[in-house]
Amino acid sequence: MWWARRIVRGANLPTRFIFRQVHYSDLPTFLADGEIRAKNHATLQRCHQVSYQDIVDRRGTNEFSMPNGGVVNDYVPFYFSPITAFTYTIFRENVSLVSPDGTYLRKACEDDRIFMVAAPEAFRGSGLFTCFSDYALNSRAPMPTVEADLDKLEDHVHWDVFDESPQTASIPEVGYQGVCRWYHNVASPPHRMTRKEKRMAEFLVRKAVPLAKIVCIIAKTDAMKDTLKTMMAASTWDIPVYSRRGCYYG
Repeated sequence: MWWARRIVRGANLPTRFIFRQVHYSDLPTFLADGEIRAKNHATLQRCHQVSYQDIVDRRGTNEFSMPNGGVVNDYVPFYFSPITAFTYTIFRENVSLVSPDGTYLRKACEDDRIFMVAAPEAFRGSGLFTCFSDYALNSRAPMPTVEADLDKLEDHVHWDVFDESPQTASIPEVGYQGVCRWYHNVASPPHRMTRKEKRMAEFLVRKAVPLAKIVCIIAKTDAMKDTLKTMMAASTWDIPVYSRRGCYYG
């Protein structure tokens, strides 16, 4: 298993996890398809959209250099924690929720959002092409760089802004120890001047992520957990579902 390989590689390296936030009602689509697909996948996966259109458009251009070619929208993006500037703006209901057919529904809210959780190490030797950035892939200030060598994960991502205290959002069932509660930029010390952008570093998987790579799903409340477990029971999958309010803001 991937955690055994982590130990074999030596050193007391922490186990890292990645998070993709989606609308809960799209879970049956992923369960039926057996995977989470990239925006540019040849077989479209019709899901709810919660995003800024200008950023989505830019991620469809060659603005950001990808190590295996293509554009960012050819990849399924994850973040390295559930607490980011983008999940906060969803909590503040500043982003539109658009239906799978492109109809504006309302402002997105975090109560309806769930996290698909995986671990970078699980992709080692999988045959899936993965890469990761050091800053958010939505801006050139700072200019992000993208690395494809998993052995460089600890050096490329700015883990100091993830691992500081105070910590929140732990998921003991899978070994996730949590992340620093604070993500916003401050004037000092210097490493926190671009903390927001560092905290939105991305882990990207080309084309699609098989559900076999998802270690658990996180909901905000027990009621949502029960809803997701009902969806799971109607499928051939049995991915663990946990409720963890600490992974959310409200």
